[in-house]
Amino acid sequence: MKHTTFAAAFALSVPLILAAAPALAEEAPTTERFVEKVGLSDVFEVESGRVANERAQLAAVKAFGKRMVDDHSQTTNQLKTLVRDNNIRAELPTALDDKHQAKLDKLKNLSGREFDKSYIDGQVTVHQKAVNLFQAYSQSGENAKLKEWAQNTLPTLKDHLQQAQTLEKEVEKTPVAANENTRELAASKDRNVDIKDRDAAARNADPRAKINYVTRQAPTDWSAQALIGRNVKNRDGETLGDINNVILNEKGNVVAVTIGVGGFLGIGEKDVGVPFDNIDFRASEIAVDRDANDSREERAEARRERAEDVREARYDSEHEDIEIVLNASREQLENAPSFVWLDQQDLTEKRSERSVE
Repeated sequence: MKHTTFAAAFALSVPLILAAAPALAEEAPTTERFVEKVGLSDVFEVESGRVANERAQLAAVKAFGKRMVDDHSQTTNQLKTLVRDNNIRAELPTALDDKHQAKLDKLKNLSGREFDKSYIDGQVTVHQKAVNLFQAYSQSGENAKLKEWAQNTLPTLKDHLQQAQTLEKEVEKTPVAANENTRELAASKDRNVDIKDRDAAARNADPRAKINYVTRQAPTDWSAQALIGRNVKNRDGETLGDINNVILNEKGNVVAVTIGVGGFLGIGEKDVGVPFDNIDFRASEIAVDRDANDSREERAEARRERAEDVREARYDSEHEDIEIVLNASREQLENAPSFVWLDQQDLTEKRSERSVE
C-alpha cells in the first residue's frame, strides 16, 4: 500500500507551537520554545493569581495567589532582560492563548471552596510541569545564560509546588458551606432543564450542520503536502530521514509523523512513528543570512517565483526556509521500533484496539 498518496488528497493545517509541557521530561526544549512556554505560564500565573487574591475563600489561598503575582511578574522581567541582552530570537507572549484563557474564565465563574479547590489543583499540576521544564533546560538547554537562570529559578518553583501541595490538603479539609450545597442543587436542576431544552431544540433544528469555514492559511499553518517529503534533522544538523506521512486520529488531531529511516535510496528503509509534539520548527540559518544580504529587488523576485510555484503545484513555498528538527540521534531512530500500518496488523489486534477506543 502506498501511504504517501495521502498528501495529494488532503491539506492539513497544523500549528508550529504547541502549548504543552515537553513530551519527554528528560529532553530540553529549544530555546525559543522554552522562552515561549515560560512567558505564557507567567502570564497565566499572574492573571489567575490576581483572581485568587480576590475570590479565594481561604486566606492562605489568597496569600498564595498574591505570591504568584509577585514571583511570576519578577521572572517575566528577568526573562525579558535575558532575551534582550543575549539576542535570543524569541518573543515573550503578552496575552493568554485560547486554552489558558478558557481556564481563567472558568476560575472567574467559581467561588468559595469550589474556587479554592479548582485553583490549587491547577497550581499543583502547572508547577509540576514547570519544575520538569526548568530542570530539563537547566541540564541540557542550548543557551548558557538561560540554563544558569533556569537552575537558579528552580528552587523557587519547587517551593511553589510544595506550598500548593500543602494547600491542596488544607482545601480538602475545608467544609462545604450550606449555601454552596444549595447552589449545587439549584445548578443540578438547571442542568436537567437545559438538557431537556437542548434535546427539544435538537429535534427541531435544521439537520444541516453549521460550518465555520476556514478561509485562509495562517503563517504558522502547514499543509500535509508540505510536510510529506520534508527532510528531518537533529540539532547538530545531522540528517535523520524524510517525513513519509502524517497520522491523524478520528477527531482530527495530529498524532504523529512517520519518518523513513535507514536504507539506501528507499531500499531497506523503515517507518518510525514520532509523536508530533517532539517535532520542532526553526528558521534555517542559511535562509536568515540570505535574507539579510539579498536586495529588495532580489527578495521581490524570489516572492514572485514562489507565487508561481504555488499556482503550479500548491507547494507551500512560504515554509521552504523552515527546518524540521527532532532532538534525537540517527542511531536512536535506527534502533526505534518500526511503525506498523493497519494492513500489516493482525485482524484480531485491530478489533481489540478499536474496542478500547
